[in-house]
Amino acid sequence: MRLSFYLALTPFIISICNAQSLAETSSSNKTKSMSSSKAMKAPPQTKPFWNELKPEQQNALNPLQAEWAKISQNQKRKWLEVSKNFSKLTAEDQAKLHSRMSEWVMLSPQQRAQARLNFSATNTLSSEEKQKQWQAYQALSPEERKKLQNNAKANTPNSAALAHKAQTKILPVKKAAPKVDLKPE
Repeated sequence: MRLSFYLALTPFIISICNAQSLAETSSSNKTKSMSSSKAMKAPPQTKPFWNELKPEQQNALNPLQAEWAKISQNQKRKWLEVSKNFSKLTAEDQAKLHSRMSEWVMLSPQQRAQARLNFSATNTLSSEEKQKQWQAYQALSPEERKKLQNNAKANTPNSAALAHKAQTKILPVKKAAPKVDLKPE
């Protein structure tokens, strides 16, 4: 019974553990990505530029200012949609949104991609199911949480590392097809 319970929780817990792991490593990866970004060519800037935004938009998107030039046009469009409702939020919700934007900016592109995958995986669950799984996770002892977190890390492939692995598989050599003489007899 206990094992099936853990198996049922696996997607949700992996999402939580990965997000927690991403948050823990975001500051060190930000430093690494900033130093390695100097060696890489900067992507072309897309419109709208920061100075073209309205003051209300700049206020709403302030945590993104330093990264705005690096954001794709499609992502800028999404952030601008978020900024439309910013003035309608309470001061507490505005502060929370800015805090989350700041956390997002600190993530590397790989961490952002993983966060998007985690979100889409948990987005398929009903709110009741998410609540049940979260309560079950909260009920675990710290040792069980750590064990689950380590298992999640071990079972989650590092796509960046996989992409840089050299190919070790030897592909078969194709033999040339036999020549067929097409001369009429």
